[in-house]
Amino acid sequence: MEQVGKIEKIEGTKATISVKRTSACGENCKGCSSACKQPSVIFETDISDDYEEGDYVEITTENEVMLKQIAMLYGIPFVIMLATIGIFQLLLKSNPNKDIISAVASVLSLVISFFILKAYDKKEMGKNTLKFTIGKKL
Repeated sequence: MEQVGKIEKIEGTKATISVKRTSACGENCKGCSSACKQPSVIFETDISDDYEEGDYVEITTENEVMLKQIAMLYGIPFVIMLATIGIFQLLLKSNPNKDIISAVASVLSLVISFFILKAYDKKEMGKNTLKFTIGKKL
């Protein structure tokens, strides 16, 4: 995955680069106002002498890491929602309103998965698992 980053600071052979996090709407601010509120990812990497502070550079992200992030983003809520439906269907076998109760519980499980994903994202960003490679200067 290719993105654009800005070199914020250079100290010796290390550079601090900020990359705007992409959102699900594809950075289309007209269609989704939340894209503009996404925080930047700031990371340090080795850099050559060809770059200066303030330069915009092409950044490449490892596909395996991005696929893991996407799987977590969509997989966790889906699994939690299916498990919630299954549990409520089994627990409420004789209740005539079991479908409605299961549906409401599954929607509430999506709220719970939001907080789980928020904690996961904070943990992953702290570990800096995203591996960026600097490409050409733009």
